[in-house]
Amino acid sequence: MNMIFGTSTKKQGLVHIDPRTKLFILLVGNLSIFFAGSIKLEVILACFIILLGLVSGAYRLTFKMSAIYFMILIIQMLGSVYIGGTFKVIIVSFCMFIRKIFPCGMLGGIIISTTRVNEFMAAMNRIHMPKTVVIPLTVMLRYFPMVGEDWSFIKDAMKMRNVTPSFRGLITRPLQTIECAYVPLMMSASKVADELSAAAVTRGIENPKIRTCVQTIRFSYTDVICTICFSGLLTIAIMT
Repeated sequence: MNMIFGTSTKKQGLVHIDPRTKLFILLVGNLSIFFAGSIKLEVILACFIILLGLVSGAYRLTFKMSAIYFMILIIQMLGSVYIGGTFKVIIVSFCMFIRKIFPCGMLGGIIISTTRVNEFMAAMNRIHMPKTVVIPLTVMLRYFPMVGEDWSFIKDAMKMRNVTPSFRGLITRPLQTIECAYVPLMMSASKVADELSAAAVTRGIENPKIRTCVQTIRFSYTDVICTICFSGLLTIAIMT
């Protein structure tokens, strides 16, 4: 049940950030990226997000997503110089779009992967968040990681059938790749939703009593530093 609903008390990372601060960082970070008017400021924002992921303990996810982000940035810069004509417009425009929204996804992924469900619910109860908001957010925290785990199993099964779960496989064998990837993925997503709903009800998510949590929920100096840093970045993004 702990694996299904993520109630482990094992600490990860160098620092511990309160879930309320993480929600604030998610909001302010997305606004900062939206208002950022230059690539230099976007890269600085991305570096702060990468630093947040590293100190929070999401090492693998952070390294993987930061590599993809900088690869997109390099492709855009090289494409604007060495590619001409229609291909330049297509490639550079696509990279600009992905480059703009990718840090938002990276920030969301880091927060989801480093937030435990029981801790999140206890923190939301502290600020008297309505259950109509808390329950969907709580289920979402576990939904995407579990779908990600199932996707790794689907990829292994595709490899056993000599179907490559990659962009090259989609080009060379499109119908078989789509059949082997999307059909089980959709069924897995539906199954995960049912399992999470059953686990949530079993663990008393609708119980009107005040929830308790073995993890201490309180603000620390880390929360203050993170709040100041991301608020400062938002101010700079708006003023520039």
